[in-house]
Amino acid sequence: MNILLRKLLENQFIRFGMVGGSGLVVDLAALAFFWQVVGLDPLIARILSIWVAMTNNWFWNRVFTFRSEGSPLGEYFRFVLVNSVGAVINYSTYGALITLIDGFSTYLAVILATLVSMTFNFVLSKIYAFKS
Repeated sequence: MNILLRKLLENQFIRFGMVGGSGLVVDLAALAFFWQVVGLDPLIARILSIWVAMTNNWFWNRVFTFRSEGSPLGEYFRFVLVNSVGAVINYSTYGALITLIDGFSTYLAVILATLVSMTFNFVLSKIYAFKS
């Protein structure tokens, strides 16, 4: 079992997915905070939660997925830039689900929207943000 786990962790896409999983938890928690505690509209709250999750994901992708030693500030800006395109895909999917389907779960919409944008974000992060 230890060998299997080690082999899985050698795969950047698996590590990216693990970081994405942590980002999804951060995204959901931030959304709940901005929506349920602060009282923002869920569409506005989601913009903020995406940014919080994106910052979390940048950090963990830098140290865990891509093991980068580049300039942190430059990588952060490149990561935000390329993942902003994925965020538009993510946000559009989220917005369509919660506004077009009456009673659709806000939190399930976050999960589905994240899955839609994940591969796109991985490819652009690998090629451009971290230049591995």
